[in-house]
Amino acid sequence: MSSIPRAGIEQVGFDEFSLTRETKREAVAVKTPEELNPISDNDLTLIVEPQTLRDAMALEASANELESSQSLMQNEFSGPLSAASTPADSVQQTGLTLSSVEAMALGSHPAIAEARARVAFSTGQAVQAGLPFNPVLQYQSDEIGNESSSGMHSVQLSQQFVTANKLEIAQQVQAHEAERRRSQLRMAELRVLTNVRSAFAAAIVAQRRAQIANQIVDLAEKSLNSVQDLLDAQEVSRVVWLQATVEAEQARITAENAATQLRANRGVLAAAAGLQTLPPDALVGDIGEGLVKTPWETLLAEITATSPEITAAGSALERARWSLRLACAQVTPNITGQIGVGVDASTDDTFASVGVSVPLPLWNRNQGNIRSARASIAEASAAIDRTRLSLEGRLASAAGRYQVALERYRRLNENVLPTSEETYQLSQRAFEAGETDYIQLLTIQRTLFNTRLSVLEAAAEARQAAAEIEGLLVTLDG
Repeated sequence: MSSIPRAGIEQVGFDEFSLTRETKREAVAVKTPEELNPISDNDLTLIVEPQTLRDAMALEASANELESSQSLMQNEFSGPLSAASTPADSVQQTGLTLSSVEAMALGSHPAIAEARARVAFSTGQAVQAGLPFNPVLQYQSDEIGNESSSGMHSVQLSQQFVTANKLEIAQQVQAHEAERRRSQLRMAELRVLTNVRSAFAAAIVAQRRAQIANQIVDLAEKSLNSVQDLLDAQEVSRVVWLQATVEAEQARITAENAATQLRANRGVLAAAAGLQTLPPDALVGDIGEGLVKTPWETLLAEITATSPEITAAGSALERARWSLRLACAQVTPNITGQIGVGVDASTDDTFASVGVSVPLPLWNRNQGNIRSARASIAEASAAIDRTRLSLEGRLASAAGRYQVALERYRRLNENVLPTSEETYQLSQRAFEAGETDYIQLLTIQRTLFNTRLSVLEAAAEARQAAAEIEGLLVTLDG
């Protein structure tokens, strides 16, 4: 092969992952098959001096699945995440933040609107329960046609008087029902927020994957072009070109899959927020922000004190207690009073009437409703204990998953990832010095790529569990 003089250098890549390709090169000696040991078809390996193929192989390694651009990957966890394809230092942090999506969800989600309507209904019932009976105005005519007279005509006014303070007690029953509905409204809000936070974390990770996948495609295509130039110059064999072609196609497939997954995750986020579609803006947020350890006792005490599920159960108990008082008060009958005035047309005499009626509680003393109310108190008391135990169980599960994911995230981010980066840098220098081969460099780079993805996944898992804890462990299937 003829000698080609060195000339300019073309820069390709990102930061320490940037690799140089010499556009003109010195002569490269490639061993002939006769100089090699026999190679089977199933174990085909191109044996070329690593120093010779430094550019083609390193570029292909970057295209293989990159994501290893150092500055890009550091920005995943040291600053806000965005889907912009420009370098992180030039990205303006504009787009959909978690708080903006939460605000849209609280304003538009039908589950919250449904719960608010129930609160309004219960509030109206509380008002209605305290209203007294309306008076009854009655006209009556008797003995019409008797002795050819027009009879007796009278006007009567009657009023039912509620005894035993039953109106106030009934109003308290409905007031506590309204309080229970308000707690359920808070539960609906927290459930929506929990789903939004979980979906937002998944969408942020999918967005980062899609961003990285697009950059992988760019580098893969540049690598393929570089290998094509080397193949045209007869400095590499067709095997290298075929491998670069395969890597480029795999990168395109990965990018397409990442884009599809991102669209799906954005759809899930839109549904969680109660929207048909999300605005087209990129998501902005730091998935690793605020991931800190919290003592179990602190979490349990806070959730027990503030959980709307406990509040709702307490309101149900108070409602049952007031229902028992109402059932007991209903044993005392109401009194109906009546007064009237009339005229006897046959004598032109006027007359007045007065009446009082009281039901006699001889057989029905509301015994059944009283027994039912006492059973409701026992049920509501047991429901409070059951809710506390359920909260503790869900807290234990969520806190356990959170601690595991948080520990995994920290170990990967603080120990494994720096080691993988250092290993790659040393391997890259060794490859450029001809001390290692392309396959080893490719393996190490893939390890670094997978490690960074593992860091992302661990952070997402921790954020999912944190969202459940922040939502006071409201169930997600509501």
